[in-house]
Amino acid sequence: MSAPKALAFDAIALQVAAALDEYEQDVGRMIAAWPELDRYRTVSEEVEKIRLFCAALPEARVQWVELLIAHAELIHLLWRLQYANRPAAQAEMARVRQHHADCIVALRNRCLRTALRLQQQRRRADPQA
Repeated sequence: MSAPKALAFDAIALQVAAALDEYEQDVGRMIAAWPELDRYRTVSEEVEKIRLFCAALPEARVQWVELLIAHAELIHLLWRLQYANRPAAQAEMARVRQHHADCIVALRNRCLRTALRLQQQRRRADPQA
Protein backbone atom coordinates (compact mmCIF):
# COMPACT_ATOMS: atom_id res chain seq x y z
CA MET A 1 0.00 0.00 0.00
CA SER A 2 1.35 3.41 -0.88
CA ALA A 3 2.22 5.82 1.92
CA PRO A 4 -0.47 8.39 1.00
CA LYS A 5 -3.10 5.66 0.81
CA ALA A 6 -2.00 4.25 4.17
CA LEU A 7 -2.19 7.73 5.68
CA ALA A 8 -5.71 8.14 4.37
CA PHE A 9 -6.85 4.80 5.79
CA ASP A 10 -5.15 5.60 9.07
CA ALA A 11 -7.00 8.91 9.28
CA ILE A 12 -10.31 7.32 8.34
CA ALA A 13 -9.91 4.63 10.99
CA LEU A 14 -9.28 7.29 13.62
CA GLN A 15 -12.27 9.31 12.38
CA VAL A 16 -14.50 6.27 12.80
CA ALA A 17 -13.28 5.84 16.38
CA ALA A 18 -14.02 9.51 17.11
CA ALA A 19 -17.43 9.32 15.42
CA LEU A 20 -18.25 6.24 17.51
CA ASP A 21 -17.52 8.17 20.71
CA GLU A 22 -19.98 10.87 19.68
CA TYR A 23 -22.53 8.31 18.49
CA GLU A 24 -22.32 6.36 21.75
CA GLN A 25 -22.99 9.46 23.84
CA ASP A 26 -25.87 10.58 21.64
CA VAL A 27 -27.47 7.12 21.68
CA GLY A 28 -27.59 7.32 25.47
CA ARG A 29 -29.21 10.75 25.27
CA MET A 30 -31.65 9.52 22.62
CA ILE A 31 -32.74 6.57 24.78
CA ALA A 32 -33.20 8.81 27.81
CA ALA A 33 -35.31 11.30 25.83
CA TRP A 34 -37.18 8.80 23.65
CA PRO A 35 -39.21 9.53 21.47
CA GLU A 36 -37.66 12.97 20.93
CA LEU A 37 -37.24 13.00 17.15
CA ASP A 38 -34.45 15.60 17.06
CA ARG A 39 -32.19 13.25 19.02
CA TYR A 40 -33.25 10.36 16.80
CA ARG A 41 -32.37 12.44 13.73
CA THR A 42 -28.96 13.34 15.19
CA VAL A 43 -28.16 9.69 15.89
CA SER A 44 -29.35 8.69 12.40
CA GLU A 45 -27.02 11.28 10.85
CA GLU A 46 -24.15 9.90 12.92
CA VAL A 47 -24.90 6.37 11.72
CA GLU A 48 -24.71 7.65 8.15
CA LYS A 49 -21.38 9.37 8.87
CA ILE A 50 -19.96 6.16 10.34
CA ARG A 51 -21.25 4.22 7.33
CA LEU A 52 -19.45 6.55 4.93
CA PHE A 53 -16.18 6.23 6.82
CA CYS A 54 -16.49 2.44 7.11
CA ALA A 55 -17.11 2.13 3.37
CA ALA A 56 -13.41 2.96 2.92
CA LEU A 57 -12.24 0.41 5.51
CA PRO A 58 -12.65 -3.16 4.27
CA GLU A 59 -11.17 -4.45 7.53
CA ALA A 60 -14.13 -3.03 9.46
CA ARG A 61 -16.97 -4.37 7.31
CA VAL A 62 -18.03 -7.16 9.64
CA GLN A 63 -18.02 -4.96 12.75
CA TRP A 64 -19.85 -2.18 10.87
CA VAL A 65 -22.62 -4.53 9.75
CA GLU A 66 -22.93 -5.91 13.28
CA LEU A 67 -23.28 -2.37 14.64
CA LEU A 68 -25.83 -1.45 11.99
CA ILE A 69 -27.95 -4.48 12.89
CA ALA A 70 -27.63 -3.76 16.61
CA HIS A 71 -28.62 -0.13 15.98
CA ALA A 72 -31.70 -1.24 14.03
CA GLU A 73 -32.65 -3.67 16.81
CA LEU A 74 -32.28 -0.92 19.41
CA ILE A 75 -34.44 1.53 17.44
CA HIS A 76 -37.04 -1.18 16.84
CA LEU A 77 -37.12 -1.93 20.56
CA LEU A 78 -37.54 1.77 21.40
CA TRP A 79 -40.51 1.99 19.03
CA ARG A 80 -41.96 -1.13 20.65
CA LEU A 81 -41.59 0.52 24.06
CA GLN A 82 -43.54 3.48 22.77
CA TYR A 83 -46.24 1.80 20.69
CA ALA A 84 -46.42 -1.93 21.30
CA ASN A 85 -45.87 -4.52 24.01
CA ARG A 86 -44.13 -2.38 26.62
CA PRO A 87 -43.45 -5.09 29.26
CA ALA A 88 -41.89 -7.44 26.71
CA ALA A 89 -39.76 -4.64 25.26
CA GLN A 90 -38.61 -3.52 28.72
CA ALA A 91 -37.55 -7.09 29.48
CA GLU A 92 -35.30 -7.06 26.40
CA MET A 93 -33.81 -3.59 26.90
CA ALA A 94 -30.74 -4.54 28.96
CA ARG A 95 -29.74 -7.31 26.56
CA VAL A 96 -30.23 -5.17 23.45
CA ARG A 97 -28.35 -2.21 24.93
CA GLN A 98 -25.44 -4.44 26.00
CA HIS A 99 -25.20 -6.04 22.57
CA HIS A 100 -25.29 -2.59 20.95
CA ALA A 101 -22.53 -1.37 23.30
CA ASP A 102 -20.46 -4.48 22.51
CA CYS A 103 -20.80 -3.76 18.78
CA ILE A 104 -19.60 -0.18 19.28
CA VAL A 105 -16.57 -1.45 21.20
CA ALA A 106 -15.82 -4.08 18.52
CA LEU A 107 -15.91 -1.53 15.69
CA ARG A 108 -13.86 0.99 17.65
CA ASN A 109 -11.26 -1.66 18.50
CA ARG A 110 -11.07 -2.83 14.88
CA CYS A 111 -10.51 0.74 13.69
CA LEU A 112 -7.86 1.47 16.31
CA ARG A 113 -6.04 -1.79 15.51
CA THR A 114 -6.17 -0.90 11.81
CA ALA A 115 -4.75 2.57 12.46
CA LEU A 116 -1.99 1.12 14.64
CA ARG A 117 -1.10 -1.52 12.05
CA LEU A 118 -0.89 1.10 9.30
CA GLN A 119 1.28 3.34 11.45
CA GLN A 120 3.62 0.44 12.19
CA GLN A 121 3.82 -0.44 8.49
CA ARG A 122 4.76 3.14 7.64
CA ARG A 123 7.48 3.16 10.30
CA ARG A 124 8.96 -0.07 8.97
CA ALA A 125 8.83 1.21 5.40
CA ASP A 126 10.39 4.58 6.29
CA PRO A 127 12.22 4.44 9.64
CA GLN A 128 13.18 8.13 9.35
CA ALA A 129 9.55 9.30 9.18
